Amino acid sequence: MECKKADYHVHSIISPDAKVPMIEMCESAYQKGLSEIVFTDHYEFYAHGIKSQYFHDEYIKGYFRELEKCREFFDGKLLLKSGMEFGQPHLEMEKSKEILDQYQFDYLIGSVHKLDNIDLEKLEYREETVHNIAERYYLELLKLSEQGEFDCMGHLDLFKRHACRHGFPDEFERHELTIRRILKNLIERGKGIEINTSGIRQEAKEAMPSLTILKMYKELGGKIITVGSDAHQPQDIGADFDIAYELLRLAGFDCIMSYNKREASAVFIEE
Repeated sequence: MECKKADYHVHSIISPDAKVPMIEMCESAYQKGLSEIVFTDHYEFYAHGIKSQYFHDEYIKGYFRELEKCREFFDGKLLLKSGMEFGQPHLEMEKSKEILDQYQFDYLIGSVHKLDNIDLEKLEYREETVHNIAERYYLELLKLSEQGEFDCMGHLDLFKRHACRHGFPDEFERHELTIRRILKNLIERGKGIEINTSGIRQEAKEAMPSLTILKMYKELGGKIITVGSDAHQPQDIGADFDIAYELLRLAGFDCIMSYNKREASAVFIEE
């Protein structure tokens, strides 16, 4: 695998927030010259015993049915790996384990999208609330790093996507110690992070996480890292990967990870 041709964070119409069929996302990846993509459609977990009417067994079965159709159609042209983006899996540890016992995935992202079951984008970002939202987000991410089951943590500083949209800074300095603890937990548990390029296309105008966090992760001994576009539409697949790989080099990384049945192998970054 040529590392620059693999996208490890792609969504299809299976995800509630995406509208494009999986086969169209595959066609875009193929036309762009990618050799490998992972469909990491959303599966959200909820606090306080709330049960989703959307995320259930049939949802996952539907995902695999579509994936198999695409694998047949693009056989020999595009390597399609199975994955999910688990949102808040630490909130329902038993349920997440049940899913992983039943289904074989190649790769799992662990993310925090919600606080008390409310999407981060739907919270009210005001001068009097933004600091509290940031603190709650990073503390929830800390819990995920301690308990959640996944391979790489998704868009670690996601808070800045929404803060910047409302004109507020990313608050890295305020939460630097918590972020450091999160990274240490991931390293100790043999889990990694991703470089998510969607932030470059949005108001933050930089990848998630930032170069500062990437350097911190490297200095702490972090080695496991993937690159994903977080594409929800065809034109975003593989977007800004040139920037992502430059960030990797600046942070001191010489390889990324490829996953197969949740086993990681290193792929060296070419100069």
